[in-house]
Amino acid sequence: MIINNRKTAGFSLLEVLITLLLVTVGLLGMVAMQGRSIAYTTDSLHRTQAAILANELIEIIRATPSSVVEDENASLYFTGTLPTPAAGQECLELPDSELMDRQIECWGDKVRRLLPGTEDAAVSSQFYVCLTDTPGNCGTGTALEIRLAWRAVGSECLNDNAVDSDICLYRVRTQI
Repeated sequence: MIINNRKTAGFSLLEVLITLLLVTVGLLGMVAMQGRSIAYTTDSLHRTQAAILANELIEIIRATPSSVVEDENASLYFTGTLPTPAAGQECLELPDSELMDRQIECWGDKVRRLLPGTEDAAVSSQFYVCLTDTPGNCGTGTALEIRLAWRAVGSECLNDNAVDSDICLYRVRTQI
C-alpha cells in the first residue's frame, strides 16, 4: 500500500470557476442597482425642480394678488401650453408696467428649460394653474392650484399614480 504524503497546493479549476461565477453575479447586481439609483436620482431632481417652479409661480402671483381679480377669466390663469416670452424679450430686466405678465412668461420659459418633454402635447395638456375650491377641479374659488407635468427620463415615473406612466405630475394647492 502506497501512501501519498504530498499535500495539494493551490486551487482546483472548479473552485476558481465557482468564485468567478459568484463575483460575476455580484457585479451584475451592482450594475443593476447603479442604473436604478440613477433613475431615482433623476426623478428626484425633476420633482424638486417642479416644487421650486411651483413655489416660484405662487410667489409671483402673491406679489400681485389683484391681477387675479382683474383678469376677465379669473378662475383660470392658463392650461395646456405654457406662457412664452415674445421673441427678442429677455427675462433679466422686466419693466414695471407689464411685470406680472412678463414674469409668468419667463417662468414658463424656465419650466421648458428645466423639465423634460414639456413641449410634447400629451405633457403640456396636463398643465394647469387655476383657482379652485376642490382639488383637481378648476373653477371659482380661493385656493390656487398648480399642476406641472414632465416626461419621465427613464421608462416610467417612479412612485407616481398618473394615468400615463411616463408622464410625471406635481400638484400643489395654496391660499393666495
